[in-house]
Amino acid sequence: MSMIDKIYIEYLLLKEDEASFHQVLRLVQPKLLAFAVSFLKDKSLAQDVVQEALISLVKGIRKLKDHRKFHVWIYQVTRSKCLDTIRKNQKYKKDTDIDSVSDAIAQKNDIDIQFDVMMMINKLSLQHKNIIHLFYYQGFSILEIAEILQKPAGSIKSLLFDARAQLKQLIGEKP
Repeated sequence: MSMIDKIYIEYLLLKEDEASFHQVLRLVQPKLLAFAVSFLKDKSLAQDVVQEALISLVKGIRKLKDHRKFHVWIYQVTRSKCLDTIRKNQKYKKDTDIDSVSDAIAQKNDIDIQFDVMMMINKLSLQHKNIIHLFYYQGFSILEIAEILQKPAGSIKSLLFDARAQLKQLIGEKP
């Protein structure tokens, strides 16, 4: 999510009218869906999780005192709902492919590069995939990712460094 999108959403939240709130829901829903798909691999489950997260958003938005924390808060809610779904669904597969990355990469011109990048990211662990997704495709800072994943910022930096190193190694392996 670009800084302009974040600022626009914060502006809409400050307006505190129904039309603005519906616009916020329309703006965050696709981002949350991509995030949930990266966790769950199943788009149908992800859609259910996002719907639950948006319901929580509607119920809890008045309790949010600092609108600048909205983005972190809604991703934390979505992550929590994903983890609840994983716990409930014993069929969950640990190896997740990141379909949402294909949407983000689709803007690039070279289809071969898109496919290669998607395949390389798909080889990473779930934790590394999520950090790559949040940092590069959603545009969150390390501190925001730390809040979303409820881990220390130093751990996020380390995981991001490890994910980059693994991607570099995978690029080196390509013929």
